[in-house]
Amino acid sequence: MKFKYQGIELGTNSRLEGEVEALSEQEAVRQLAQMRIEVFHIESYVKSKKRGKKVSVADLAVPLQELATLTESGVTLVEAVKALAQNDEHPLLAEGFAKIVSLIESGESFSTAISESTLPFPEYVSHLVAAGELSGQLATSLRKASYQLNYEQSVKSDVKSALTYPVVLICAGLAAMLIIFFAVVPKFSHLLDSGKNLPALATAVLSAGRYVNDSAYTVFGLVGAIVISLIVLFANKTVQQKLKDLAIELPVIGPWLSEQDAARWAALCSAMLLARVNLIAALKLASASCEYTRRKARAHVMIDDIESGMSFTEALSRARLVPRTSQNLVSVGDKTGQLAEMLDAVAALHDTSCKRRMKQVLTLMEPIAILIVGCLLGVMILGIVQAITASTDIAI
Repeated sequence: MKFKYQGIELGTNSRLEGEVEALSEQEAVRQLAQMRIEVFHIESYVKSKKRGKKVSVADLAVPLQELATLTESGVTLVEAVKALAQNDEHPLLAEGFAKIVSLIESGESFSTAISESTLPFPEYVSHLVAAGELSGQLATSLRKASYQLNYEQSVKSDVKSALTYPVVLICAGLAAMLIIFFAVVPKFSHLLDSGKNLPALATAVLSAGRYVNDSAYTVFGLVGAIVISLIVLFANKTVQQKLKDLAIELPVIGPWLSEQDAARWAALCSAMLLARVNLIAALKLASASCEYTRRKARAHVMIDDIESGMSFTEALSRARLVPRTSQNLVSVGDKTGQLAEMLDAVAALHDTSCKRRMKQVLTLMEPIAILIVGCLLGVMILGIVQAITASTDIAI
């Protein structure tokens, strides 16, 4: 971090202004004192007013890993966080860590500073850090938080990668349809005026092509309005939740999403328990990671059952958050005192299975997308061919 200073050089009693590189303001003053400069004004140096991109949850995994490494190396927590606040490439991220530094220096604990910061840390991060502070294993807790963030981002990335190709394929098909409407269909639309009795499909395709060309601005305006409406609609959290709840009930996609959610729940439970977080608190935070209404309700029922005296294994079996085979693993861990380790194994097992199911879903979605695009283009081309053959009395 750079600081601008104004001071007096003790050797010559002359006034000086300049910049100095230091981890903190106190360190900067100390460096200048060693250079026999008495400082009467110092402030942090901001290179530019550039705000940079918004901080996402994915941006926080690497800084947490760096914090773990720095604290393990003997660097004090405050100095380690200050080092992260020097990130010139991501001003908003640096600003967030500077806020955490300020809170720590004002007497707040690191976990409280994280929860009160402007950075979008998931709630479980502050709980993991608090457990690490109490147990003296802060670096370990930070690594677990970083691992969990990376895991959640990899799950989201898997979903996006699975949907990208089919969506691109369908968009390419729609673009091809527009090209046919604007470049090919107009060359045959005069057949509508030929007096021939055209088949219904040919009439529909040529009429649609003529209307699109005659009212291009209206059509594009309507398409634009539909696209904007869909974007606004899908940006709504309630609509997103309903779509998720609908998707998990589908025949092929549902088991994949369910297993993905089970892996995320088990991984977070394991991380919290390994960090010595209270079981109920761990389960509450893990339930918040469930993205589907029905599964979240089951997770809450499981918490209520455990609070009423039911064992972890019985409550999990009743909630059906993981498949029966995984429940057997958890049961063994519960009996042997290795519940956290077994939950971690369950998470790894379902993560592997989830990736396999994702490939199955992708394998199914690709031919479906091709079939949809092929049918749309085939209907248009068949309509044009019918129009040509009807106008020339060629049977088809």
